[in-house]
Amino acid sequence: MTTRTSLVLSAAPPALSPGGYVARAYADHVTPTTAQAELATSSEAGTWTIALSWHAPRAVRALDGDPARFVDAAALLVPATEAAQAMTMGTPADPVEGVLWRADAERPLRIAARGWGTVERQAAPPQWTAEARWKDGFWYVTFRLGGWTVLDRFRRLAVAVWQGAARERAGLKSVTPQWIRLS
Repeated sequence: MTTRTSLVLSAAPPALSPGGYVARAYADHVTPTTAQAELATSSEAGTWTIALSWHAPRAVRALDGDPARFVDAAALLVPATEAAQAMTMGTPADPVEGVLWRADAERPLRIAARGWGTVERQAAPPQWTAEARWKDGFWYVTFRLGGWTVLDRFRRLAVAVWQGAARERAGLKSVTPQWIRLS
């Protein structure tokens, strides 16, 4: 059974970004670039299929060697403990795990964090895939995630979306402020 949910996203608070630059330079970044997303989830035989879509007027798929350019991306975050918080990206005692799709990458990345500014990236397990297409001003990304034990256990996730055309990267993103419970 597939469960569909409309998500209302918030701008991640720049004040929570590590270092001082983003907090000061983007203090007025209080309106989410991506205000809404659609989520469809299902699980079968130990594999989650999670489809995420959102309005993106212009797709940014490559950096083209320009350090001032940022690509579109999306991530799913899952608590690794019962007490882990989505908005803080966990804490040292209550970490989070996730999967990151970037428009310029062939494969998704597995991510882990123990609070703001602690994200570690590594190759995703072979049973994790992300297929994406952009059409008529919308991104459609479908994750297939096999063997993700913390998602099986806690059945909660949070979403983050970055729009490269709006120069979003790192902590500048649109997010679900709380966990979404999966059925």
